[in-house]
Amino acid sequence: MLIKNVSALAIMCLLLAACGSGSGSSGAGETKSWSHLQAISFAADSTNIIIGNSRTIVASTGEGSGAITYTSSDSSIASVSASGLVTANALGSATITATKAADSTYSEASATTSITVDPLNEQTISFANPSFSIELDTAQTVPVSGVEGTGAISYTSSDENVVTVSSDGLVTAIAVGSAEITAFIAADSEYLEATASIAVTVEAMPIALDAPVISVRSSGNARAMIAWGAIGNAAGYNLYVAKESIDSADNYASLPGGELTLNVTSPYSLTGLDNGQSYYFAVTASAGADESDLSNELTVVPKNPLNDTGIVSSGGGTSGSNESCTTAINNGGHVPQDCDQGRDADLTLTKVGAGVAAFDFTKIASDGSALTAQGGAWAADGSEAAGTRWSCVRDNVTGLVWEMKTEANAGIHATNAKVVWADRNLLADATNTEALCGIQNWRVPTVVELATIVNANRLNPALDIARFPNGAGAHWASNPVAGDGANGWVVNFFAGIPILKGKTLGMSQRLVSGSYQANDTSDDRYTVNDGTVTDGVTGLMWKQCPEGLSGDDCSVGAVSLLIWGGSMKRARDAEFAGYSDWRLPNMKELLSIVAFDQSSPAINTTVFPGSTLSFWSSSHKVPTGANAYVVDFTKGIHQPKVRTSQKSAQRLVRDAD
Repeated sequence: MLIKNVSALAIMCLLLAACGSGSGSSGAGETKSWSHLQAISFAADSTNIIIGNSRTIVASTGEGSGAITYTSSDSSIASVSASGLVTANALGSATITATKAADSTYSEASATTSITVDPLNEQTISFANPSFSIELDTAQTVPVSGVEGTGAISYTSSDENVVTVSSDGLVTAIAVGSAEITAFIAADSEYLEATASIAVTVEAMPIALDAPVISVRSSGNARAMIAWGAIGNAAGYNLYVAKESIDSADNYASLPGGELTLNVTSPYSLTGLDNGQSYYFAVTASAGADESDLSNELTVVPKNPLNDTGIVSSGGGTSGSNESCTTAINNGGHVPQDCDQGRDADLTLTKVGAGVAAFDFTKIASDGSALTAQGGAWAADGSEAAGTRWSCVRDNVTGLVWEMKTEANAGIHATNAKVVWADRNLLADATNTEALCGIQNWRVPTVVELATIVNANRLNPALDIARFPNGAGAHWASNPVAGDGANGWVVNFFAGIPILKGKTLGMSQRLVSGSYQANDTSDDRYTVNDGTVTDGVTGLMWKQCPEGLSGDDCSVGAVSLLIWGGSMKRARDAEFAGYSDWRLPNMKELLSIVAFDQSSPAINTTVFPGSTLSFWSSSHKVPTGANAYVVDFTKGIHQPKVRTSQKSAQRLVRDAD
């Protein structure tokens, strides 16, 4: 207990010591000395000190002059110096006692105070966010908050190959990747050490990417090929496809048929498309997470550029061909020919309009609308309302629109109106002025275009006469004859084959309107791979070399020359490049690879080397079947040959898809 007051008894004694003897005493008074009591005290009964710290805690000095000394009840917990400096050594409690020595006047006095030694305080530091991203080759300071102590703060990086960090928290991005930054605050006299971490992702700087400019390299039968030039900084390209216009890369998936194909290369082929369906294409350039704006948008409506021949009769039983055409006979020695392959042999074929065999035509009125009545027969005094008079015919397979020829002497579209080669464009000019069927881009068709409407299953005329009733005779094509200034190309609709006629002769015309991809036989149309050639327009795959020849330039070996039946057998039995469905092409398929801008040979020799030959087609000449057609690639003329005795070469074909 602290001694704060002297007792009443002590005070009384002091008073008595100062008085004389009581009355009745004798002699001089007797004097006796008494020590005065004194008190010392601490300022507080108790004190808390954090371990490892020291604090001076002294008692009041009291009245006397005696020295004050200090002691601890447990120096291992709290020790005290002679001057009252208390040092906290270990967790716990101890009592510090101050003792003041007596002097000549005052008695000894003491006081105590309780010391509690506390542990260091905890502290928490933190970053503002659990993670952040930083661009490559940039720096960003990420300070910590919540600091209470005075300890030094330091920073470390878990991967200095990705990011480094300075002593003041400046993070520098070194490489693309992820790392963790840790902040450390050292302990001080009052607070424990503390740490905090933040995840950092280093991203590449955004790359400026221009939008590609795309174009249609080719389109055709259930396919399209698009191309674009390289974009600087682009690592790849993405293709967006839909059946409606693509407003942005964000909404493509919500559109009908919306698809995204990543990492495409130019040129890029799309196959398996629906003929007659509009497709919308756009391309973006990409580099990591960066993507350019959409390219220009392309709209492609794939069309089959080749009608089938119309041949639905057999070439007869001679020389290995079957007597009747049927798709069911595909074994037991059957040799496929024109009549049992392709669209003509498809008994389940669905048409937009109507036509013999696989032809699909719609009759068009003078204003461009489809006739309401499509089944009427042409009549000189007919009418559009009755369906017995029409001005144009739309081919629903190729997409081309054809001028309808009227009866003889019935105006500029009369079937017997003939012109020389030099005047072949006059009818197109007049018809565009007329805007026949609402169209003003009429033109003279190419050989291949004219051949699309040939119905080779009949003669004179070789046409679907229910749709084209006025059309016999030879019709000028727009193609000049390469290397021959005296002649021009015609398609003879008596037999339905391309031949040459003198330019000074008067020939009929049949105009066409519409785009057509199979006229261009340049390299861009074809893809060459492992001895095969895929036609991006027709969808056909050709064996690059004629049968019997091989090598990069088709110069190794000897050309196979066989009769018609033997040629078809060779095609049937071929297993080139791992395919077992090779066949002889029909006459229109062979015609599709004729390059009319050159001769000897009239074919793209980069794609098809070694081809100055006559090749058998699978098409026999109706009605007898004694002859079958060849295509002579000196110029591209069709010729009938006796199929049982004359020999020609073979160029094999198959459907690419």
